[in-house]
Amino acid sequence: MATIDLAEIPVREANELIRRAGAVGENVEVLNPDAKHHIGVGLVHDINVKIRGSAGYFCAGLTDTARFEVDNNVGWGLADNMLGGSVVVHGNAGAIAGVANRGADIIVHGNVGSRAGQVMKSGTLVCAGNANFMAGYIMYGGRIIILGDSGEQVGQDMTGGDIIVGGNINSLGKDAALTDLSGAESDKILELLDRYKISHKGVFQKITNDGKQLRYSRDEPRTRAIPFFEATGDAGYWNEKVQEDIHIKAQIGRYRIRGYGTSRPLPHFSDIAFRKDIESLRPDPDVVDRIEMKTEIGGRTGAKPIKLSMPVMIAPMSYGALSKSAKLALATASALSDISENTGEGGMMDEQREAANQLIYQCLSGRLGWSIHDMQRADGLEIYISQGAKPGLGGQLMANKVTAEIARIRGIPEGIDLRSPSRHPDVLGADDLVIKIEEFREATGYRIPVSVKLGAGRVSDDIKIACKDGFDYVSLDGLQGSTGAAGSEVLEFVGIPTLAAIQEAVDALAEIGRPGELPIVLMGGIKTGVDAAKALALGASAVAVGTSALIAGGCISCLQCHVGNCVVGIATQDPEHERRYNISTEARNIHHFLESFRWQLAAITEGLGYDDVHKICRDDLVALTPEAAEITGLDYVPGHGAREPALLSRVS
Repeated sequence: MATIDLAEIPVREANELIRRAGAVGENVEVLNPDAKHHIGVGLVHDINVKIRGSAGYFCAGLTDTARFEVDNNVGWGLADNMLGGSVVVHGNAGAIAGVANRGADIIVHGNVGSRAGQVMKSGTLVCAGNANFMAGYIMYGGRIIILGDSGEQVGQDMTGGDIIVGGNINSLGKDAALTDLSGAESDKILELLDRYKISHKGVFQKITNDGKQLRYSRDEPRTRAIPFFEATGDAGYWNEKVQEDIHIKAQIGRYRIRGYGTSRPLPHFSDIAFRKDIESLRPDPDVVDRIEMKTEIGGRTGAKPIKLSMPVMIAPMSYGALSKSAKLALATASALSDISENTGEGGMMDEQREAANQLIYQCLSGRLGWSIHDMQRADGLEIYISQGAKPGLGGQLMANKVTAEIARIRGIPEGIDLRSPSRHPDVLGADDLVIKIEEFREATGYRIPVSVKLGAGRVSDDIKIACKDGFDYVSLDGLQGSTGAAGSEVLEFVGIPTLAAIQEAVDALAEIGRPGELPIVLMGGIKTGVDAAKALALGASAVAVGTSALIAGGCISCLQCHVGNCVVGIATQDPEHERRYNISTEARNIHHFLESFRWQLAAITEGLGYDDVHKICRDDLVALTPEAAEITGLDYVPGHGAREPALLSRVS
């Protein structure tokens, strides 16, 4: 047995030693843990780890197969997203013990803190003492056994799984209900307790989902076949779209849900122009060879950066919101253009990992499809806080898209209207976020960058926190960003435009004396290389494209994303619709579109007199409207650059 003394070495070095011991099948004893965080994080080998004392946050988090035993107490997030194996704690556990459990046995001989088993998918969490409030909060599956008192609002918003209580049930949460426990179930529970040397005498009570809020009471209707870019109707006050909105709300009795993005006219990149006249440029297909466009993102803290052939990335979009075919086309196109793809919130597919040269793995608050094995084969990790289409809110995936395969990958019940949490269970403030970032870095050996995705809302505060908390870069998503499903009013009226977001971010970094220190990947309505060049000039390090890439790959903007009736096979899980989608053809089309980005960036860079795309700066820009001038602080030159769109054509 290997002995590791945390009084002599830091946790980072200790975890490396634990993983090395695991690789050769050697058990480990950890001395003097002294409530240090992240002990054992990232271990995926079948060994025993004995911790002789108390451990801090995320003990045994992001692990698989190993068996942990802790002599005393543990802090927050015990066994975070553990896939298999077991943890036995002989003392008490802090809040969110067993958070996002995917298959482990987690045994606490004492009491557990609030929200034990939050967003857990499978496995078992046993509390031999009392639980604090909201045990089983937003629980998707698995089993929680509380031998003492349950705490208040037990099972709040649970959608699956069972909660067994041996003591008093203080109060039931919303959509939780008492149900019968069979004798066979009771016998299996007693067998489990006996295996872990826990005794119990008394009657068990069983709590399950009540089934009243798994789906909206009325299915979301199809949106009328009005072209998206006419979605606000004509100039009449009571136009066709306003009438449709009122009519549907009268039927369903709640807010409407739809996909895509805002349809209101908002300040955007078309409201600024290049100061220099670039209309006179003669299209040159060889200009790409003369301009330096290689971009590295994410090396700020010593991780291996994402290496892009140009400052462009594919924006995060999930398998679930999109079909498998659409995701594979995006991954293939990203490899052809030597940029990066992003999993979005739905987990990583093997085929996607194989198709993409560089793949960023996104972690949502519901930990949907999250796995330590996928973390360790990713090229970057992204913590999702929110997105431009719904800042401050979690994701939605309507029941028609929650197929058996999607449910299996995400670890959720099939056929429910999935509404994931609006915030991460283990992040209640900036200090918690620092500890979460370090957990991710421990799990991956500090090899790959950790970024954050922010919907543009309180950008100034958020950027300052992201910089000080040590993220490698920020993905900043403006109001013009799109989604697979969100409340219509949120899409239209929450958040701030992309143009304002980048300016506020740049100003925020200057305010804390760190201008240019934190790379910003800007997204939210980036349509062309012209938009991308303007974003770089305003201070972005790169841009990410989502909707424009989907349109390049066959999207017809029919606004059926949310109900899964996408007839071209992109935003659907219907096999008949998806059969129409030709992966190789659409991957090639997306690649061609990305190459048009490359040419436009190169042509504009040379036209402005530079040999490197990152030399473009705000001095090269003017504002065409008073609103854009106010937002950006650029000189207001109305009418300037009216002929600029002619540059969009490329001579091949």
